[in-house]
Amino acid sequence: MNAPSTRLATAADIDDLLRIERQCFTSDRLSRRSFQRLIRHGHASLLLAFHDTLPAGYALVLYRRGTRLARLYSLAVLPELRGQGVAQRLLDDSEQAAREQNCIFMRLEVNVHNQAAIALYRRAGYHAIGTIRAYYEDGGDALKMEKPIRRQGGIAPERRTAFYEQTTPFSCGPASLMMGMHHLDPGYRMSRREELKIWRESTTIFMTAGHGGCSPQGLALSAWRRGFAVTLYCNATQVPFIDSVRDPDKKQVIALVHEDFTEQLADSDVDIQNQEMTPEQLQRHIARGDVLISLISTWRLNRNKAPHWVMITAADERFVYLTDPDRERDEYQSETDYIDVPVEVGEFLAMAAFGRSRLKSTLALSLRSTL
Repeated sequence: MNAPSTRLATAADIDDLLRIERQCFTSDRLSRRSFQRLIRHGHASLLLAFHDTLPAGYALVLYRRGTRLARLYSLAVLPELRGQGVAQRLLDDSEQAAREQNCIFMRLEVNVHNQAAIALYRRAGYHAIGTIRAYYEDGGDALKMEKPIRRQGGIAPERRTAFYEQTTPFSCGPASLMMGMHHLDPGYRMSRREELKIWRESTTIFMTAGHGGCSPQGLALSAWRRGFAVTLYCNATQVPFIDSVRDPDKKQVIALVHEDFTEQLADSDVDIQNQEMTPEQLQRHIARGDVLISLISTWRLNRNKAPHWVMITAADERFVYLTDPDRERDEYQSETDYIDVPVEVGEFLAMAAFGRSRLKSTLALSLRSTL
């Protein structure tokens, strides 16, 4: 009897993959079209396992652009071939495929009632990092697990971020800010009412023809009003986001709102740093336990040139761990792909600039001292 083996799946394997899918799962099944898309265009590794030359199972690993995170989306072994080492071989080869993509962590979700799979993952070095309620089509909960897959990879955050997904296309700033304030003060309650309240406080424009973005100055004021100490790093003093607006009346509104924010900041104790945050300053803030809310361009993540706010609670010499509140509703993605995601420092610095003016801005939040 030969040991199990794997190789990358091709379009010719789709019938075998569908047969495995039907025999292993009663819900949340991948379709023929899904397998075709993943093989031809997916940012993924789809491995087909063999036992004595016969298809025995498969594993699907997904990668998120711009990050060093891999996620084991699915691992399936035919029922009659379980206990023959096929699952372990698929898991080992999946990790190797992720390493070849320069990933440093593998994450996965597994049904909380699937004790056999959980035991397999624990033996392989995975540990639980949280749960997702009603994750599966049948309403079942998922256990989130993670494993570092490189010896010289990053160091995962000790305390995981409580995720809040933005509920509108324009409230990434409030969602990131709420996650940051909750991380510092677990008694702070995140809610949609609070999300929209912060957006109303911090947006640069409010017109029927379009929703404006939340400015660095507006978000800094929102955090300061809620009792947090704030340091605002911004490499430009001009009005943010105005370059992308053509209408003169809208430009005037944005400028007036920015002027008002600036005057309010002058009456606060927000620490204004008229410069971009350096990597050394980033490390110092993180070492002190501060939370960072950073402006990025989403181009390097999803090829959309849009201003976007993310939260950072951890960093090391090589990686920044960001949490992105804008979860794309892709059938293959979950919140696991958006929480404490490792991004190389150089990659982060490249994405942390927006527009022709290369606007760079970060808020550093901490608990206000009572001394």
